[in-house]
Amino acid sequence: MAKFPTQNKLTYQTGDISYGGYTQVTSGGVTGDLCLPKDLSMLNRRGYASTTRKGVPLVYRTKFDFYLHDEDGAYGPPSVLDNLMVTLKVAGAQNNWVMRNAVVKFHAGREKMFRQAGVRKGDRGAYANEIRYNYDAANDSWLGPIDAGGDAFTGGTWDVTNLSYEGDTAFQLMLVGAGDDEHSDAFSGSVLSIGHSYLLSRSNQLSDTNLQINEGPAQFSVLQNMLDDNDNTATDSVITTDARDDQDNPPYEVLDMSASGDTGHDITEPVELGRCLSSANAAVGSTIVDIPFGLARLTARAYTSESTSGVDSVRGLIHAEVLDIYEMQG
Repeated sequence: MAKFPTQNKLTYQTGDISYGGYTQVTSGGVTGDLCLPKDLSMLNRRGYASTTRKGVPLVYRTKFDFYLHDEDGAYGPPSVLDNLMVTLKVAGAQNNWVMRNAVVKFHAGREKMFRQAGVRKGDRGAYANEIRYNYDAANDSWLGPIDAGGDAFTGGTWDVTNLSYEGDTAFQLMLVGAGDDEHSDAFSGSVLSIGHSYLLSRSNQLSDTNLQINEGPAQFSVLQNMLDDNDNTATDSVITTDARDDQDNPPYEVLDMSASGDTGHDITEPVELGRCLSSANAAVGSTIVDIPFGLARLTARAYTSESTSGVDSVRGLIHAEVLDIYEMQG
């Protein structure tokens, strides 16, 4: 990972925020997802990434300040200002051992891909040492930060990583979103969900794993009754049944390899990393969140007790300050 960014503050101006539901944030004229590695690379003029050069995923601890006005200082329609509130929600990938291992394995697979093709590290681009991920779709669009005058930075090129194996066409990787049913059909898509793909690559346990406990102890063992001082066999029966049945299955979803086409799973779902609220009566709403891979989806929603009929949507200003960058523990 590159040194900690000296320019660690980024500003994004939202487009119109609707009153009817959460609206994906628009900034710099683009509707897309937040990519902190891209924006930090652009403003610091050095490479930042979602992982280390060994493939370990990074987590970006970030403070968000959400202002209920745009760069020009204008905000909500006068008719609803006194009752206006806007929520900013930050969603991202899960921070757990599955996602960490998936990234490390895909990094190793990419290195093997290059070795088999005879591509040396010196033959790659200067910024091709780490995998660049999508949030939830191939060739995701990314938000763009704005300058102090409210104009979008020009920036450079941010190419998402393409992979290939066994002559298949190139595909990309995403952090959230439905997986691919790899065990029953050769993968030929344009994007692959890393967590789901990693779990499919492992040996999956049966839903009831405690086979040893299921086979014993016997409820009415002659030897056990001879050794026990307690003759309450009814109570013993309840206890031994509980010992066989309780806390036997894992508290997380076990992928069912027999369910062909079942590609929506817990591991493919985004989680809410945090949210903050700004209102006409508050100067700013703030929250600190840990963003796995530095990729997140920002959405906003406006609330008012007044009628919104015929009024324009409001806008907001988002200041993001990166406080720390650390390796995911899993």
